Amino acid sequence: MLTTVAAGRVFNHSYCIGMYAMSGQGFWSPLDFAFGANGVLYVLSRGDSEGLGVHLSKCTTDHQFLGQYGGFGRGDGQFIWPVSLDVDTAENLYVSDEFLHRISIFDQEGKFLGAWGTPGSAAGELQGPAGLAFDRENHLYIVDSVNNRIQKFSRAGQCLQTWGKPGSGEGEFALPWGICLDSQGDVYVADWKNNRVQKFSPNGAFLGLFGGSDSGVGALDHPTGVAVDADGDVYVTDWNNHRLQIYAPEGTFITSLVGDAQQPSPWAQTYIDANPDMVKARRRVNLEPEWRLRRPVAVNLDARGRIFVLESARHRLQVYEKEKDTGDVSLNL
Repeated sequence: MLTTVAAGRVFNHSYCIGMYAMSGQGFWSPLDFAFGANGVLYVLSRGDSEGLGVHLSKCTTDHQFLGQYGGFGRGDGQFIWPVSLDVDTAENLYVSDEFLHRISIFDQEGKFLGAWGTPGSAAGELQGPAGLAFDRENHLYIVDSVNNRIQKFSRAGQCLQTWGKPGSGEGEFALPWGICLDSQGDVYVADWKNNRVQKFSPNGAFLGLFGGSDSGVGALDHPTGVAVDADGDVYVTDWNNHRLQIYAPEGTFITSLVGDAQQPSPWAQTYIDANPDMVKARRRVNLEPEWRLRRPVAVNLDARGRIFVLESARHRLQVYEKEKDTGDVSLNL
């Protein structure tokens, strides 16, 4: 286990979930994930440019594969270019499709329940919807990416509020992507092309921002996902810098996690063990680059407070646990 210590926090790498696979026990260019009850994990795979591998996977955080659904197409329950998902209090899944400009809805067993969304730029219309996040009242916040705004909807698709416009000023966006809410209901948006995260009140009042265009300490290069833990610490997937950036509640930079996957996931290890030539090849090469994050795209925390980081280029999740600094750890700094 590798450990990172910073600013009174300890981040212990725990394990990995997933592997590269078109179907079954693995993911293909995954872009987002969400948690269900009792350790259930839903992972959204975008697949490739030919439409292969597009699906939703259902598994558990302890590696049980429970099934998959969806597929490539324009029909009910299908996707062309899916981006994000979240679950409501009934554990129905909502999935955004930036090509079809719609939100598709499934129950937890994969039954298609319906879809809504109309392409356009008027209030309530969508143009390239990306990140999704529910609040405690089951209002759905949608990153309306191409329209450079945030829209708030009911679960049935009624538009309740809209804010944002193109630009680089406070409350303005340039192709925003990820979104989350903290325990107070405040909204965090990964402002992808502006290389920053912006924070808003539940009604869209600007509260602050952090990040900045660079590869240096505390900076971001095309952030994609954002999450906030129970302490208010903010986690941002720094897509182009291949790292997870961590900030204190007021926006002060804490540390970076770059990936510590010394052991493959159980699914990947089973595949490796079944291929003797692969076992031999892996003994001859330096595997350290494989440990590292590659195109991290989404981050979220489960009910236990564990930090899950999804890698689109390595088709897996890396899991970390956070604890207080006891002063008696092995450092990975």
